[in-house]
Amino acid sequence: MFEDIRDIMVETIDVDPEKLTPDTNLRTDLDIDSLDLVEFVSEVENHFGVMIPQDSLEDITTLGDFASLIESLLK
Repeated sequence: MFEDIRDIMVETIDVDPEKLTPDTNLRTDLDIDSLDLVEFVSEVENHFGVMIPQDSLEDITTLGDFASLIESLLK
């Protein structure tokens, strides 16, 4: 799951994959703006066929947290 999400982020936002670990903080470790984040979330939703509730994103800080959220939505 993490690898799929990492690959989507690399393709969508053009981030160095070496920088992306489950502990990567989406807000402080990556130089992405809110538009990049919206595009990334949209691509993840399309890839996995899920709808990510906006309020669930408020508690997400790391890429690992985001992967866990997607896993929970797929159950």
